[in-house]
Amino acid sequence: MGKLVADIIVETLQSAGVKHCYGVVGDTLNLIARSLERSEIEWISMRHEEAGAFAAQAEAQVADRLTAVAGSCGPGSLHFINGIFEANRNRAPVILIASQIIRDELGFEFIQEVDFKQVYRDCSVFCDMIHTPEQARRKTVIACQTALAKRGVAVLIVPADISASIVDDNIPYAVHVAKPITRPNDADLGEIADILNSSENVVLYCGSGCQGAHREILAVASKLKAPIAHTSRAKDFLEFDNPYNIGMTGMLGNEAGYHALLDCDALLMLGADFAWRQFYPDKAKIVQVDIDPTHLGRRHPITKGVVGDVKATLEALLPMLAERSDASFRSAYVKRYAQYREAERVKVAAGHEGHIPGSYLTQVISRHAAEDALFTADDGTPAAWAYRHIEANGRRRIFASLLHGTMANGMPSSIGLQKAEPGRQVVCMAGDGGISMLFGDLMTVVQQELPIKIAVYDNGKLGFVEIEQKAEGMLDTFTKLKNPNFAGVARALGLWGQTVSSADELETAVKDWLAQPGPALLHVHVNPMQLVMPPFMQVEPAVGMALYSARAVLHGRGGDVWEMVKENFL
Repeated sequence: MGKLVADIIVETLQSAGVKHCYGVVGDTLNLIARSLERSEIEWISMRHEEAGAFAAQAEAQVADRLTAVAGSCGPGSLHFINGIFEANRNRAPVILIASQIIRDELGFEFIQEVDFKQVYRDCSVFCDMIHTPEQARRKTVIACQTALAKRGVAVLIVPADISASIVDDNIPYAVHVAKPITRPNDADLGEIADILNSSENVVLYCGSGCQGAHREILAVASKLKAPIAHTSRAKDFLEFDNPYNIGMTGMLGNEAGYHALLDCDALLMLGADFAWRQFYPDKAKIVQVDIDPTHLGRRHPITKGVVGDVKATLEALLPMLAERSDASFRSAYVKRYAQYREAERVKVAAGHEGHIPGSYLTQVISRHAAEDALFTADDGTPAAWAYRHIEANGRRRIFASLLHGTMANGMPSSIGLQKAEPGRQVVCMAGDGGISMLFGDLMTVVQQELPIKIAVYDNGKLGFVEIEQKAEGMLDTFTKLKNPNFAGVARALGLWGQTVSSADELETAVKDWLAQPGPALLHVHVNPMQLVMPPFMQVEPAVGMALYSARAVLHGRGGDVWEMVKENFL
């Protein structure tokens, strides 16, 4: 007896481990939607498909499983594009079921016809159409398997007449995903050991590929007497229980991590694909270990590059390393990092005249949030404050758009995290610009009864963009936002909502907000003049800030300059 293709697709998704499918229903998706309703996969109705893709990629990351999104033909499946780019860059296994018009009309500019292969080919690891009903199971299996094996997005295009077809389905194609242990051969490991053993001052620089390798990394650092710097994405995995930690480098980093990399004579890069070349050492020998061979040496010239899982590679490398006795280099930078942390702790406080700096709000949230909380942060200043001021403890996680750099990722990503981990506290640190872009999906939060806690950092502008403009010597241009009372809007939508504008009220407001049993939004007026300061000041931004200050004074805005100086330097 034959089987409906829509049922075959959904059955295959379920067998591949899909628990949730995010999307918006529509005509060409209707049969698949009916099949989903009859399955064990939960359908999450979104108000915008882009938000669904953000939610799916967050779930895929935190749960380490395949997650699905599905949309109707034309604009429906097209709306996923930004979230799909985010998912693919985050190596999140997501499958997009992009339903399509019937095959007979393809190629004739039929209404809502979109060439999804052309659209999605650059942001996916698999993108193809089911051409015949007989291909349905086989191609769905390949799509799921590719997304899981290559860690990215698979796009499966399904014409409506295909999903409505009946087909004999007696060939047992199934999803198989192996997880081999990958490490360099002994000769390559010997070369790495020779480089590290013959170097005086070694630094470990660790990226997100270090997840699960905490013990091995500390063992190598102990033997080499090396400090450990890390990228923003590795904060969750390496900041806690780490006596050798010197924090982040990069624009969100600190001076200890920044100078340690520049001063070392050997850098061991582990699972890191950090993009900004100005933060790499020019004279040190660089050894890079990465599971993806295309990452080796693509950011900066390296001395030796090998393919391997960080944990397995370090386990094999450790016996080849010579034990050192001189820890003076490491001790100097660990001390420098401790001094930086203490200076930051003192500096992060309520602002002048009761203002609330974004950094201070974040510190208060970190202090009162659950020990295993999951945090999302909109790109821009909320993400900067999150990575600088949320305390990591090995159980918390922070999710932000660090590789794609998109606005509006925070709130919808929190939807996916809460669906994946219903028993954990999920905290969203949203910018006023970011929350506004996908504000409609606050209704999804209410409809799904998700107890997400959303803090809106309202500085009345696109804050990070304005900092960039000032660094270029510009007056702020097109960055101002006329915002509503976000708490009032939240209450109208069915969330708990409260606004706070004074630092004296903040502590109590944060505790009340986090204690709410359901979805809650805290609208915080944060200081619009606070800057995100880098670990060093290049000549160009310094000159740019001086030019901005001069232009502001000449345009009668000397008060703005004084407020900026007062809040950031006094």
